[in-house]
Amino acid sequence: MDPVKVLQKAYQDELLDALRAEGAAEGVPYPHVRALLLEVARRERAHAEALAEALRRRGASLPPAPKPEEGGWETLLRLLSEEGLDRAYYLESTFPDPELEALFTRLGQEERLNQEAVRKAVMLIGGGL
Repeated sequence: MDPVKVLQKAYQDELLDALRAEGAAEGVPYPHVRALLLEVARRERAHAEALAEALRRRGASLPPAPKPEEGGWETLLRLLSEEGLDRAYYLESTFPDPELEALFTRLGQEERLNQEAVRKAVMLIGGGL
C-alpha cells in the first residue's frame, strides 16, 4: 500500500464529502439542520487540509479537486453512507509511519461525529421536523 496514493485518495474523498455536505446544506430550509451540515463540511475541509499537509511533507502533489455533485436528498443519503465507510477505512488502516497512523486514527474518530450529525440531519428532515 503506497502511502502517497492512500493520502491522495483520502484527500479527494474528504473534499468530495465537504462538497456534498455544503450542497446538501444549501437545499435545507431549516437553519438548525443547515448548521449541522455546515459543521460537517467544516470538519471535512479540515480533514482534507490535514491530508494535504501530509502529502506536502512527503513532497507529493495534491490530486485534482473533485467536481461538486447535485444537492438534495440523494446527496445527503450518500454523505451518510460515505461517512460510515470513511470512518471504518480510517480506523482499520495501519501504517508503519506513526504520523500517518495518528492522523488516520484522529480522522476516523472525527468521522463518527460527522456520521452522527448527518444521521441527525436525515432524521430531522425525514421526520418532517
